[in-house]
Amino acid sequence: MKSEELGFLDYVKAAFSWRYRVPGMGHLPLNVLALVGFGILGLGHPAFWLLGLAFEAGYLSLMAGEPRFQKLVQGRAFMEERKRWQVRQSSLFESLDQPSQERYRRLVDVCQKIIANTEALNAGAAMGDLRTGGLNQMVWMFLRLLYTKIRTKSITESVKAGELEEEIKRIAEQMEKESEGSAMHRSLQGTLEIQKKRLENLDKAGGSLKVIEAELNRIEKQVRLLNEEASMSSDPESLTVRLDGVMQSLHGTSKWMSEHGELFGGLEEATMPRNLLDTPLRLKEG
Repeated sequence: MKSEELGFLDYVKAAFSWRYRVPGMGHLPLNVLALVGFGILGLGHPAFWLLGLAFEAGYLSLMAGEPRFQKLVQGRAFMEERKRWQVRQSSLFESLDQPSQERYRRLVDVCQKIIANTEALNAGAAMGDLRTGGLNQMVWMFLRLLYTKIRTKSITESVKAGELEEEIKRIAEQMEKESEGSAMHRSLQGTLEIQKKRLENLDKAGGSLKVIEAELNRIEKQVRLLNEEASMSSDPESLTVRLDGVMQSLHGTSKWMSEHGELFGGLEEATMPRNLLDTPLRLKEG
């Protein structure tokens, strides 16, 4: 769960099993151990069970409502979320071929230069917006497009349109020799529909590849332009506004990606990770 989505019950659950550092013993779940102790004592006298319940209710309500404890829980949730996305990002990156990996790294390098130029202006808030906002969204979109390009390209390279067209023609000719309504005719009809669908999918994949490559080029050029403007600008706020405008211009790309969920399945932008620019990635060796 994302840190900003945590509710009171989440803090209660965290408080119940929270581990405290005990010198010489590591981190121990003191609350759980205390409950076990009350449970054992209650075997001798049931009053200890009531005392344990009162202790637990007070402890959980106190900890769950404590702002400092909530910050700790939020921080832990953020780190867990970030770790999950680092694994996911690395998995996507490693599935790319070497040229695509290098292409992604070049984009990230330019984005980091933009951030460095903003940091040089001592613009903390604006730099934070760039890192976790527009630039991060652009990098995530770029990675998704690269990954989908590899998947789509594997389809277009494994199937030849000419071969499918020849097979469709051959099946159609064979169907003409069979009696309509016969078992063989029905079987050939089913095969014909399958091959026509494959040809249709191949045509769609080819069209999608052209769109994907065009969007990849557009993002690369947008980032280069932002880097040039960041190098010359003395106002980080204007750069943030410029980046917002760029993201608005890429809204059509996001819409197209959403409409082609069969290509981008499992890569929903609604669950975009934070700080992709901070994740170290290793290129494939040639």
